[in-house]
Amino acid sequence: MKPLALFAAPLLLACSSLLSAAPAVDQLRLSVIPTASSSGAAEAMVVSGGRWGTQRHLLHAAVLIEHPQGRFLFDTGLGHETAEAFARNNWLNRTLLAYENLNPARDQLEAAGYQASDIDFILPSHLHWDHLGGLPDFPGLPVMILPGALEEAKTHGEPPAFLAEQLEGEREWRQIELDNASYNGFDRSLDLFADGTLVLVDLSGHTAGQVGMFVNLPSGKRLFLIGDTSWTERGVEQNKPRPVFVQWISHVDSDRERNSEQLKRIHELHQRDPELLIVPAHDEVVAAGLAHFPHFEE
Repeated sequence: MKPLALFAAPLLLACSSLLSAAPAVDQLRLSVIPTASSSGAAEAMVVSGGRWGTQRHLLHAAVLIEHPQGRFLFDTGLGHETAEAFARNNWLNRTLLAYENLNPARDQLEAAGYQASDIDFILPSHLHWDHLGGLPDFPGLPVMILPGALEEAKTHGEPPAFLAEQLEGEREWRQIELDNASYNGFDRSLDLFADGTLVLVDLSGHTAGQVGMFVNLPSGKRLFLIGDTSWTERGVEQNKPRPVFVQWISHVDSDRERNSEQLKRIHELHQRDPELLIVPAHDEVVAAGLAHFPHFEE
């Protein structure tokens, strides 16, 4: 599937923007939308070698990407129906994965004058509950996924990682096909809008079909959104995975060995290119340094 085939024809996008409540944009920009935070855990519980005396409140967020050719959410964070689905977990996982300060992305977008229809599609890094919790708040929007992602979620997905309610109902799932073009050490990639600003790569390991996204902003600032390959920047810098006991309790990674390989690749990329900002989806410290909606990185 080639880049512009993912979306409506440019003329239709231009026409729809005239009716949209959201502002038209003439260049790429990005904004973090915090939707909730974890209730808190020692850092040693989220990254091997972490500090027991340091409390972390991992972030659950959506990232709004606005480009002249399309507007989308990279992940949705938590949403209005998350609590009902989350209740399916056993007591232990409800306790370990407890969250607070719920503020769904749709509510924040509407408060700023956006409509759900202003979003063209959803691109989740992967299909775990905390990245897809807001999906039911955007009915009718297509979801872009890499091969294997939906099959794993529907055939092998179990709580606490996957919550079936978030995958139910009528939904258009569109499969993304990467090109045989290497990018920053990854063998295959997809230049989403064919202009070098947004480039997708396969980060399978944490889940099948987890997708990473390189973001090259007009200002020259460059980011790499890595989903849950690591929960923290510390894990990337030190090439440290999640603690083994977390895997035992909640089976966090579908393929722990492959995820470790991906983490090593990202760690080496960080060493080669320290100006590239690595953005783990849940690292509240990294997110604090980025623009939060309704403000934007440009």
